[in-house]
Amino acid sequence: MALPFIAGLAIGAGAVFAYKNSDKLKTKTKELLGKSKEFTNSTIEQGKETADEVKSTIEATKECIKEKKEAKKLEEAQVEKIEKKENE
Repeated sequence: MALPFIAGLAIGAGAVFAYKNSDKLKTKTKELLGKSKEFTNSTIEQGKETADEVKSTIEATKECIKEKKEAKKLEEAQVEKIEKKENE
């Protein structure tokens, strides 16, 4: 039965402490928010850089695949020409 009374005292003491030190709490909160904002911005920039790198890698891979397909088509065309000459 004493538990609600003790909880009430603890909450009240916390409220009084927070009220007395509100200026300190405000400055610490602003400082913490500033640091978290800087961290978030740097993380976003790193994410953008990574996305750009991935995008360029995908584009390079597409080009490589395209070049290999074209080379294979040319090779097949040459083989067909040789086969036609041999059959004639």
